[in-house]
Amino acid sequence: MIRLTTAIAATLLATSALAAEPVATLSAQEGTVLVNQGEEFTTAAEGQALQAGDRVMLMEGASATLTFTDGCALPLEAGSLLEVPAVSTCAGAVASVQKIGPTYAQAVGSGAKRDNRQAAWVFTGVAVAIIAAYASDDLSVTPPAPPPVSP
Repeated sequence: MIRLTTAIAATLLATSALAAEPVATLSAQEGTVLVNQGEEFTTAAEGQALQAGDRVMLMEGASATLTFTDGCALPLEAGSLLEVPAVSTCAGAVASVQKIGPTYAQAVGSGAKRDNRQAAWVFTGVAVAIIAAYASDDLSVTPPAPPPVSP
């Protein structure tokens, strides 16, 4: 039992020691700036820490500055998608920046359609549950009586 507890504790400590350190932060944000640190894009916070592999998307009319831990600053432009490199561009890394079209840059930040669809599904589910709760329990069909047998 003690060995198992020790093994679990060592695994947890090793996992936290291997956690990626931030390589950059976002600053001087104007407009809508989104960050994907795993599953989906969310609105970026001023001074948000970023790790290698995180993606930063700037919508139409947006701008921001990516400042690496070594002090190197990389200005970001509207309508672009950047994957954060492991080291700064001043240290020789090449930043992977893609231009995105204005339609995409507008659509990604808008969650209104998705929220409306989710609300419609919730409403439909509630309506079905209410109908099922009030439906008669006796929905069985009784077969007709067999015809009389002649003697």
